[in-house]
Amino acid sequence: MLSIETEFLTVKEFAGKIGAHPNTVRRAIKNGRLMACNIGSGKKCIYRIAITEIDRIAMLNLKEIVDRMI
Repeated sequence: MLSIETEFLTVKEFAGKIGAHPNTVRRAIKNGRLMACNIGSGKKCIYRIAITEIDRIAMLNLKEIVDRMI
């Protein structure tokens, strides 16, 4: 569960931290492999990703996830 002090990152910031392309991060969100909050409205999707997702995906072997997405 996230606390009020949890830091959230943009897709671009998150991609930079994990060494992936922002489109790869967006695809992972849409496929349900990465949890994110949609703060946009209408057709505009603006995602924010909890920094704790980095730890979660590291434990799931990021390389395996990325290979499946490609």
